[in-house]
Amino acid sequence: MSRTVPVIAGEAMFWAYDVALGVLFIEAARVGAEMPADGRPSAWPELKQHLLTQASLGANTAVLLDDFAAEQRRVFLSCVVEAARRIEARGGVSRDEVANWPELEESATGFLRGAEHIAAAPLVELAQALVDLAAGTLSPAPAGRHWYYGTPEGRVVQGG
Repeated sequence: MSRTVPVIAGEAMFWAYDVALGVLFIEAARVGAEMPADGRPSAWPELKQHLLTQASLGANTAVLLDDFAAEQRRVFLSCVVEAARRIEARGGVSRDEVANWPELEESATGFLRGAEHIAAAPLVELAQALVDLAAGTLSPAPAGRHWYYGTPEGRVVQGG
C-alpha cells in the first residue's frame, strides 16, 4: 500500500506522507470553518470538501495546487499554515485525539497507520513546503530525486 501523495504545482512537485497530509488537511478544514464567513471565499464549501476528501483518500490521489483558483489557494495555504501552528502548539496529534475526530469514518489506528502520536515538526515542515511549492520557492531536491515531506523523521530525499 502506497504511503506517498504527490503534491504538484506547475512543473514542480514533492511527495508527502499521506498520514501527515491527512492530519494537516483535517486541521486546515477546521481552521477554515472557524473563519468569519466574510473572510472565506464563496467556494469555501468546495475547498473544505476537497481538504476532507484528500485526507480520507490519502495516497490514492494527488494534490494539484494549480486546480485552486487564486483566492482558494490563498485561503487554503492560510488555513494550512494556521493548522500547523495549532498542531505545533499542542505538541503534535495523538491517536486518542484523532479517535474523536468526526471527520474520520475509519478508526484512528487505521488512519494513523498504527502510530500513537504524530509529531508536530514534520507537519510544520510539510505546511511550509506547501507554501514554498505554491510560491515557486521550494528548494530543488538533488538531481533525479524528490523531497518527501511529513515523514516521522522529517524531510527526506526519495528516488534516484
